[in-house]
Amino acid sequence: MRRRNHSTALFIGVTLCCFVFLLYCSSGNGRDSKIAANAKSEERDVEMACRIPKLEQNRPEVMQFYRGQSSLSCPGEHNWVFVDQEGRLQLTEEAIKKHGQNVKCSVEYILRVSDEHITKKTANDMIGKKIEESDFFTAQCRAGSSNWEGMLMTVVRNETKVKNLKTKKQPKDWSGLNVYFFGLDSLSQMAYRRSLPKTVEYFEKEMKGVVLDGYNIVGDGTPQAFIPILTSQTEVELPLTRKRFSNANYVDVYPFIWNNFSDAGYVTLYGEDMAHMGVYSHRMKGFKEQPSDHYVRTFFQEAERRHGNLNCIGSEPMHNVWMKYGNEFIERYSDVPRFELLFHGRLSHDHVNLVSVMDDDFAANLKKLHTSGAFKNTLVVIMADHGHRFAELRNTHQGQLEERLPFFGIYLPEEFRESEKGKTAYENLKNNAHRLSTPFDIYSTLWDVLKWPSNQALAKMQPLDRRSLSLFRPIPPERTCEMAGIEPHWCTCLNWEPVPLNGTSLMIAKKIVDEINAQTEPERKLCAKLELKKLFDAKRLVPPKQMMSYLKADDIDGEKPNFGGKAQVSSAHYQVKFETTPGGAIYEATVLYDSSSGESGSVKVDFKSISHVNQYGDKPHCIIDKNYFLGAYCICYDKIEKN
Repeated sequence: MRRRNHSTALFIGVTLCCFVFLLYCSSGNGRDSKIAANAKSEERDVEMACRIPKLEQNRPEVMQFYRGQSSLSCPGEHNWVFVDQEGRLQLTEEAIKKHGQNVKCSVEYILRVSDEHITKKTANDMIGKKIEESDFFTAQCRAGSSNWEGMLMTVVRNETKVKNLKTKKQPKDWSGLNVYFFGLDSLSQMAYRRSLPKTVEYFEKEMKGVVLDGYNIVGDGTPQAFIPILTSQTEVELPLTRKRFSNANYVDVYPFIWNNFSDAGYVTLYGEDMAHMGVYSHRMKGFKEQPSDHYVRTFFQEAERRHGNLNCIGSEPMHNVWMKYGNEFIERYSDVPRFELLFHGRLSHDHVNLVSVMDDDFAANLKKLHTSGAFKNTLVVIMADHGHRFAELRNTHQGQLEERLPFFGIYLPEEFRESEKGKTAYENLKNNAHRLSTPFDIYSTLWDVLKWPSNQALAKMQPLDRRSLSLFRPIPPERTCEMAGIEPHWCTCLNWEPVPLNGTSLMIAKKIVDEINAQTEPERKLCAKLELKKLFDAKRLVPPKQMMSYLKADDIDGEKPNFGGKAQVSSAHYQVKFETTPGGAIYEATVLYDSSSGESGSVKVDFKSISHVNQYGDKPHCIIDKNYFLGAYCICYDKIEKN
């Protein structure tokens, strides 16, 4: 019985093998099918009007500017006081251990008058009492002959505001999502990954956040990053707010989207940590009225006057004080929708290395908020405004690109992205990560949080004639920089440029054949060595000339470009199409050529980017069963024509 079943199985097995082999021969074999699929995939890529360059994280011409950075040391005396969960001022354990309970503390509240002026108000004997007058204060404590003074920030819940918000009804098509922005100054996507690897790893792997590989800036500096995000317009399209003009408006005239969130029942927070270089107060007139329910500029106006360098607030790193304040906002307003935007520039604005000191703390804070459920119903954005702009790095080809390609990551909570209304949006977001996107698009994405699109709208391709597109809906692959509102000197899209079929392109084709032969070398008894027979076509991806010649802005507003730069292109992707002999195989390959490496440069060959574009039938029959991968590169000796 067993013998009969074995024979039957053997017969079926042989029959199936023959059938598969016949299919393999007649259709160009399974490998050809894969190649056809690869070719179609590449055709889809070719249809992308904008090809964003894939940058190397550890490219030598950039890594020369990076140095190891030790942890941040804050030598000040530990705080004597803190604000507990009830909002009361309490003595720290260290203070009690050192001075006992006989400690007297007063506070000096820091109150906003305008974006340029503050006032103060003193309250005595505050231990055990609620902090009520302001989020920001200086505490002065004494115990016998010992004294301590320090600045603190906390979120004072506005009960009147909450009561008013709870009377508002969100629209039926509301997403139900809070918004949490945490921005860092002057970090390209590659720089962010170099300096904050633990943060990026947690965001991508554990939170399943999506990083936008095609996110391209639309102007010079931080205002040109945030104005489009928050208003969908540029500075020149909005009313005049530049303070040097006598008829300038306060920036209150801008249609900031946080006002729309406030109208929809959200409590709002906006904060920057560099008052002397405020996004809306450095060149612009600033805010006349406080722009959001909680506004952090007041704290830093006083802190900069007192301390100057603010990497530390007393014994605490500034970035930890900053993150704690953002966390308190979530805790204090857990019962109402929240819009929160914090922008941190201290560590990264003037330094390419210093920001790495916050990686452990930032990653830990994301983990805390994620695992505790604080992000359960929250759209989370971690981002940067632009890449570094100092001269040495900017003079390199990669530096030019990195300035224009900042880090931008978006997280949708798990429960939401698995829901009926969130599933399609999450898939669109992942697809759009590889397409051209801009700060203008973040505005439309935020609007979708307020008014969630229908399933029909989520499935429909957005029109090319709109500058601001939502990342939750499909972005057309035909989109160009011009359509997206990106001027040529900011555009990182690469274009294919034909190159002569000799010199570099011929060398590249020969190098690819050498790499193919290196792959088949262990099977040389079965597979013939190939030689280049003919080079049919060659082209390379190049950036716009205006981008490479852009040096800086010649005016304080960043509107007049100076094209006196001379950044050199040291690497480029080449695509070559060639035929090999024996066997007449035709290949199309895309490789990276680096002219700065070695005497004749180096060619980086990725076999996933090589396609066998003509059928090869049973020419590799001798290797298929042994090593399927080599089927595209092997010509069996018995299939070589004698002539």
